[in-house]
Amino acid sequence: MGLGNWLMKNGPGSPGDTAKYYVKAYNKITEGATSNHEQDWPLIFSDIFILRYGVIKGLGFAEGCLLKTVNPSKIIEASEGDLALFIFYMMLAESPQFKRNLISSFDQATNAIYEVVKQRAPLTLKYSLSTFRLKASFGRFHF
Repeated sequence: MGLGNWLMKNGPGSPGDTAKYYVKAYNKITEGATSNHEQDWPLIFSDIFILRYGVIKGLGFAEGCLLKTVNPSKIIEASEGDLALFIFYMMLAESPQFKRNLISSFDQATNAIYEVVKQRAPLTLKYSLSTFRLKASFGRFHF
């Protein structure tokens, strides 16, 4: 793994670092619960959306965040129950800078997100890396 890929996965504020936050939130919400990802993902993802928006708003970053203008059910539905795809769409909606940076770093960003989810919550992945990238590439124009 080159330095650029490492930073994309582990650097502060990087796609991988942000994905770790989302996976941690997912694991915390489902911890000790009798939830079944296949059935409960819309509720779990809704809870994560609310949690993340609350954090962003509480830190004073809501002004530049697009989450306040996006219908949460649109992101949740588009993710199709795949946590990596949900994270990607959330990142698109919360950061215009992330969206701009995808022009030059789409493969690195999607790889970082996918790898974090694969390592920390593998049962939440519905798609292979190539299918995830294909869906993410179409979805980046909707949020």
